[in-house]
Amino acid sequence: MPVQTTVLRSDPGIKRDGTKFEGNNYVDGQWVRFQRGLPRKIGGYKTTQKYLSEISRGFATFSQMLFVYCHSGGDNTLERFTLDQTGNSSIVTDRTPVLAYAYGTVTLAGASGAVDMIAVDGVDIMSGSVPFNTDINQTATDVASNINTFTSTPNYTANAVGAVITITSVTGGDQVNGFIITNTLTTLTSTIVNMDYGSDALITSVHNYWMFDFQYDSSTNQNYVLAQVSPNGDCICNDQDGQIFFGEVLGTNVLRSVPLPANTNVTGGIVSLHPYLFYYGTDGIIGWSIPGNPTDLTGTGSGNARVWGQKIIKALPLRAGSGTAPAGLFWAFDAVIRATFVGGTAIFQFDIVATDTSILSPFSPIDYDGVFYWAGVDRFYMFNGVVREVPNSLNLNYFFDGINRNAATKCFAYKVPRYGEIWWAYPKGTATECTHAVVYNIRENIWYDTELPNNGRSAGQFNNSFAAPILTGVEPSPLPLDPTETLAVTVVNSGSGNKYNMSGSAQPTLTFREGNTYRFDQSDSSNVGHPLRLSSTPDGTHGGGVEYTTGVTVVGVLGQAGAYTQIIVPSGAPTLYYYCEIHSGMGGQINTNIRGVGYKVWQHEFGVDEVDGPTINPIKSFFETADLSTLPQGLDRYLRITQIEPDFVQVGDMTVEITGRANARAPEVTSSTVAFPDSANQPYEQIVMLKEQRRELRVKFTSNALYGDYQMGQIIGHLDNGDGTDLG
Repeated sequence: MPVQTTVLRSDPGIKRDGTKFEGNNYVDGQWVRFQRGLPRKIGGYKTTQKYLSEISRGFATFSQMLFVYCHSGGDNTLERFTLDQTGNSSIVTDRTPVLAYAYGTVTLAGASGAVDMIAVDGVDIMSGSVPFNTDINQTATDVASNINTFTSTPNYTANAVGAVITITSVTGGDQVNGFIITNTLTTLTSTIVNMDYGSDALITSVHNYWMFDFQYDSSTNQNYVLAQVSPNGDCICNDQDGQIFFGEVLGTNVLRSVPLPANTNVTGGIVSLHPYLFYYGTDGIIGWSIPGNPTDLTGTGSGNARVWGQKIIKALPLRAGSGTAPAGLFWAFDAVIRATFVGGTAIFQFDIVATDTSILSPFSPIDYDGVFYWAGVDRFYMFNGVVREVPNSLNLNYFFDGINRNAATKCFAYKVPRYGEIWWAYPKGTATECTHAVVYNIRENIWYDTELPNNGRSAGQFNNSFAAPILTGVEPSPLPLDPTETLAVTVVNSGSGNKYNMSGSAQPTLTFREGNTYRFDQSDSSNVGHPLRLSSTPDGTHGGGVEYTTGVTVVGVLGQAGAYTQIIVPSGAPTLYYYCEIHSGMGGQINTNIRGVGYKVWQHEFGVDEVDGPTINPIKSFFETADLSTLPQGLDRYLRITQIEPDFVQVGDMTVEITGRANARAPEVTSSTVAFPDSANQPYEQIVMLKEQRRELRVKFTSNALYGDYQMGQIIGHLDNGDGTDLG
């Protein structure tokens, strides 16, 4: 056939299921999305925080004024930092819950009489009456002493400051919170603050996963971050160790535990259905707080119900209640359940929306404009009043056959509303972190996928302040180096011979960190005749060892300004010892610690490159068309492509290559790569000249330039018939 022109455009979406030849969608792509049916590069990403101490297993953001307050939970920690409007981060604050002991106070007043008895929760904590003694402060001291010498069950200690007696539980945890303090007095009066501020410590686990929500507490006029943790990372069916913690959302103090009612659990998670906090978990349990106080799960107005047989995995707020009444959607292991406020004795009613459903992970459901989407164990679902399957003919098998089922609980969803996208990040193949993502574009009603950068992401969510997802990384990076530390060295003799003295201590044991620089300053005149050296043997050459010189520099004249021995501690350095080159017994030990690591937090949809501090790297993005062939027209000929007329909104050079094969079972043959610039300054740069033929031919476009970006338009290819063989 004579040379003809055709538009090089495939159906939107990347088709992974089935064969390449039988579809009309793009067959491959990386870091590419579709808008108006056309490929365009996905946005870039930058680090906002580099020093989380652990991989995040739950991440949440809260915006107020000019800051975004970020909380991240890990195996052993709960951390918090803020981001300003430009994405710059504060330092990381540790808010990990620790064991705390409940306390209350009794403040005495009066000038005569006695404290006959103090009781906590109806249990006497004194051995008997304590009379007024000299003044009210001394009387308070006597009462505290009486409490301390008496043993009750449970037991308490006391301390008096002025007239205030602080009573503290000997047993740590939140079980004493709310205990009422009463007293019996003769003549004297008192002011009482009941027991509070006890807290359970975080139960650490390598399988810990966190859920967060935020709610205003009308009883304290504070906005709280509420954090639930349970070791669900190994299996969503876990039925152990669920905990809830709370703290001021803008604060930095450690979080405190919320006591659970008897015979309930919170192995599933929490959700705020204002003004109630809901918790849920094993054996179909769903419970709620009193209205307006998310930390009170037992008072009047709270309640719980067992609404299903299997574990409740996830819940999200739902617009279903009458007026402003709260409602929620709950995902059980095998059902979807709706909760609706009805008031009265029941308070909430629960109805079954669907049965025989499934949920892949607690983090796979997501709310997009009031419609809920989630990944089940073998298909994708949506709920918009009824539960339906989301059709996926492009990568359904690719996702469910490719996911690492042993790490499937780590799958998490987030959205990019500007482009109408829901992303499901998941561990592909043998990966144990989320290395890839499948994307459902609601606006275009298509599916595509991509590999995630930096070996993956672990958690995150879309944040309105940045109009972008904030996602956490999985690669450890070294913590920053400390400034050079100078140790002022003197030589002292305390009666047992000369010794090196540093920071006021003779022969101190020091701790150095790999990569840091340490300087022993020997400018003091007492150092004359005592050159300090380092060795991996105690007492150095006097103990049969040799001098350690790796990273060591010796400068100046002992006893004069500028004299020092310096070491930049190398990686893998052994335990070291400082010693005097001339005299034995003067030195001590140096413990060398490995340099710590941190984990990064990334703001996505930022520019077009990877920005990691001062380092900027290009992001590779490509797409590959569906097969072009004469075969569907009944012509058994190769298809020759001679020219391409690129049409892109383009920044930076791009490349094109031709790939394809002779038949569906023949090997792939890829051409050399041809580059074309973003601006055609010469006539020959206006088109791409080629001389390639394939019986089944595809065109691949790639952007991998710094600051590179593209949006595809209408690309024209020049085609004619080639050879007639059908073998490769």
